[in-house]
Amino acid sequence: MDQISQLFPGVFSLFLQPPLVACARVGLIVFGVVLAYYGFKRVLEPLIMVPMGIGMIAINAGVLFLDNGVLGNIILDPMVSNPIEVVNLMQVNFLQPIYTLSFSNALIACLVFMGIGVMSELSFILVRPWTCITIALLGEMGTFAALIVGRWLGLAPGEAISVALIGGADGPMVLFASLVLAKDLFVPIAVIAYLYLSLTYVGYPYLIKLLVPAGYRGIDMEFDVPEVSQKTKFLVTVVLCAVLCLLLPVAAPLIMSFFLGVAVKEAGIEPLQQFLETTVLYGSTFFLGLLLGVLCDASVLLTPKVAVLVLLGVVALAVSGVGGLLGGWIFYKCTKGKFNPVIGVAGVSCIPTTAKIAQYVAMEENPYCVIMPIAMGAQICGVITTAVATGVLIATMSWMP
Repeated sequence: MDQISQLFPGVFSLFLQPPLVACARVGLIVFGVVLAYYGFKRVLEPLIMVPMGIGMIAINAGVLFLDNGVLGNIILDPMVSNPIEVVNLMQVNFLQPIYTLSFSNALIACLVFMGIGVMSELSFILVRPWTCITIALLGEMGTFAALIVGRWLGLAPGEAISVALIGGADGPMVLFASLVLAKDLFVPIAVIAYLYLSLTYVGYPYLIKLLVPAGYRGIDMEFDVPEVSQKTKFLVTVVLCAVLCLLLPVAAPLIMSFFLGVAVKEAGIEPLQQFLETTVLYGSTFFLGLLLGVLCDASVLLTPKVAVLVLLGVVALAVSGVGGLLGGWIFYKCTKGKFNPVIGVAGVSCIPTTAKIAQYVAMEENPYCVIMPIAMGAQICGVITTAVATGVLIATMSWMP
């Protein structure tokens, strides 16, 4: 029997762990299969969900007996902090170097933001600038709602801020904030954040249909994308970067990364633009999804606060979606019916997901309805407002009761 247990330790380790951990491992293996499959079907975001699902399966199935007799794996240990232990683990655990040198210091979040910056077009903001800004601000409602609920449920200020930022729908911001403010909960917050952000593909269309009746979803709009010179857009990019870094230095790494991507695009540096938009963005997203999957070890996620984090993630994204759609309805009323309220959901800055959702739902009702330019403008404003909210909340954390 001992020889068989050594031959198939992944199976026998299930019987040597507490029943709750063993059941959680099995459940997460099944959940990983579901995520990977729905990523394959394009129901969920495949760039994140396929590698995340595979990683989740492997980390919970591949448990074995280590040299000291303790059950573990040779993929990744996110809880190690001693430098000597880190070096030793990097010699064995194959993803440890990527996690230690790019994930746990938020580098991978900055790389993703560079790619997002390259994909962003400032001209979209100029279509309806005040409309986009207002919708983006209302799309942050979930951040503040979840922060209040989190403090009420007993989370420390740093923990409450980190999970509340899920409401801004910017995964890199959540990674960055949780590393700074809640290192002990960094793993579950990161996993919950990206899992929920991918689930917006499924949830937000239902939220739109609940809050926007069918007759209003297909409202067509007239607008012109203004002709703005690359010189103007480049100068605006540089000035915005300087101002935001000056006001919010705690969020400067992410602000710099986003505007660097925008600047590369507007400067027309094609080799760097292609590098950031393809190799960097897709490579970072792939390893981000894979690392998130292998962080879903049953023993890591079975902490008392995870249930609270799960609840707060739902509150954050649901209230933000409602806030954005409220903004859409406000401008519908202000323009006397000439604004499509569906655009409001794009104020939740999950680039490019929520803008694509808005366009898709509108076209379901009216195949000739085009709202993408204004939706993208609101979404880019959402990235900026989330960065501002992150910097402000981190800077004022000591003021919280």
